[in-house]
Amino acid sequence: MYLINKWNEIMGPKDEYLEAQECKATKQAAYILLTGSIITLYYVIMLNQVASTTENPITTPLGASLIPVEYPLIATILIAGVASLSTQIKAGSFSSYKRFAEVDRIPWNFVTAVALLCGIILAVLTSGMRIVAEIQIVGFDQVAWLGDFAIGIVFFVIAFGLGFAFTACAIHSAIIRRRQSEIELDNLL
Repeated sequence: MYLINKWNEIMGPKDEYLEAQECKATKQAAYILLTGSIITLYYVIMLNQVASTTENPITTPLGASLIPVEYPLIATILIAGVASLSTQIKAGSFSSYKRFAEVDRIPWNFVTAVALLCGIILAVLTSGMRIVAEIQIVGFDQVAWLGDFAIGIVFFVIAFGLGFAFTACAIHSAIIRRRQSEIELDNLL
């Protein structure tokens, strides 16, 4: 609770209009995620049903020719994220907090913090999930600890770089869109 209060203190108050835009974008992303997940789940159910009724187990070489479940799920997540972000950018915002909603320049310290958070999350997930998978497949004694941590570091660098670039571009696009909206509004008045 302390961290949430500290975060809200640092970020400042929220703007009602921007919060409504954020909710609209989140709702759109949720519908895309739900629909894509249901379609992917149904695909897996049908794969398993056909495999069992035709007596062709998926764990044989036949499984290599099928579309892996990860691909539709990855596509669903990417589409939902892009749709949500583009909806917010079209509204001229990238945050419902007033502190960052009305910036005229890219807040590089915020961009760096977001990129750092992206890098840490991906590094921990990558290393952690590889270690868990190795424990299940080859046993605790055979885990390649240094290799798993090295892969985590590589993924940290990649996620940091991409997070930095995408966050900066999103904020820049939102600033440009907000300025265009302000000019259009001034012309109407």
